[in-house]
Amino acid sequence: MGPTEAQTQEHRKAKRYKLDWPVCVWHEATGKFYNGRSVNISSNGALLRLPLTAPIRMAEGLEVNFPSPEGLAADRYPAKVFTSQVVRVNRPQSILDGQQQVAVRFELS
Repeated sequence: MGPTEAQTQEHRKAKRYKLDWPVCVWHEATGKFYNGRSVNISSNGALLRLPLTAPIRMAEGLEVNFPSPEGLAADRYPAKVFTSQVVRVNRPQSILDGQQQVAVRFELS
């Protein structure tokens, strides 16, 4: 039996916000980019949905790119790139949807 939502929230240092946004992840080990989407984000990290073909492992370093919006707002909201570390990988229904959830902690300097 896993932790309850309340128990999980207690371990987080920052509030998470739902954010369905395209992401592009650089995976150093394979030398490839993988496209996915964010699920939620906080000031410390994010939960991402990535293809199961991305061989993501715990404690691995990733570069997460959040592209800027298209159109007029692109000037006001430039793309953001975060160096991050994988803190959790979930593959609950990976065979069914070909996706995995990857939690990352941003390495802020």
